[in-house]
Amino acid sequence: MTGSFLVLIITPIGAIIALAFWLGMVYWADAHPGWKAHATAPGPEITGVSPPAAAELGEHHGGELAPSPDRKAA
Repeated sequence: MTGSFLVLIITPIGAIIALAFWLGMVYWADAHPGWKAHATAPGPEITGVSPPAAAELGEHHGGELAPSPDRKAA
């Protein structure tokens, strides 16, 4: 029965220490958000170069827009 008395003293102390550590970590994480340190994601880069596969198939004509085959010239 001597061990049960010691548990009644050590358990609340350990629980308080664990809760204080957990709350400290929560407050630290709230004060140091990682998403504020990073810059915004770069936007898409627009270039006039057509992809190699599309160029081989003749889908793109040097970055110029080709008229639709269904549409008549004005």
